[in-house]
Amino acid sequence: MNTKLSTFENMRYSDMELTATKEIIERLKAVKQESELTIPRIKDMMERNGDYISLSTLRRVFADGSEEDTFSYERTIAPIARALLFQDFDDKPEVTTEDRVEGLKQVILIKNEQIDILTDQVENLKKQFETLRTEYETRLNFLRDQIELKDKRMDEKDIMINKLLEKCL
Repeated sequence: MNTKLSTFENMRYSDMELTATKEIIERLKAVKQESELTIPRIKDMMERNGDYISLSTLRRVFADGSEEDTFSYERTIAPIARALLFQDFDDKPEVTTEDRVEGLKQVILIKNEQIDILTDQVENLKKQFETLRTEYETRLNFLRDQIELKDKRMDEKDIMINKLLEKCL
């Protein structure tokens, strides 16, 4: 059984992307715990930002072991990060602007690493495509030559058959 991921799956679920999301989820959990935030409170903070995620999704993100799960960064992780890393907590002033800036820097570094990895993957795919294209053209030329050879032999046979028919008649 072939358990190797396709190139598309490697791009979509690269180890780096999963690691980056894992690190962000761990950071969000740490902020939640340090600030003693509840899930409904986080939901309210997100709604103030104009982001809406169900309570069940929030519970899944903050559940034990959720770092290993796959979540949509754009639809799930980013809105939570905006709520936890960019807002002041009314009753918890210990989360400073410096903490939020540091959190943002970490998110940016992780995303930059993902961009670098995806750029490398695109370059590798371009090389693979070029190799496949070259192999395809070589194979196509070979097959065209074979067809031409076959056509030439058939024409020669037709001429020979016609000559034999002329002699027989």
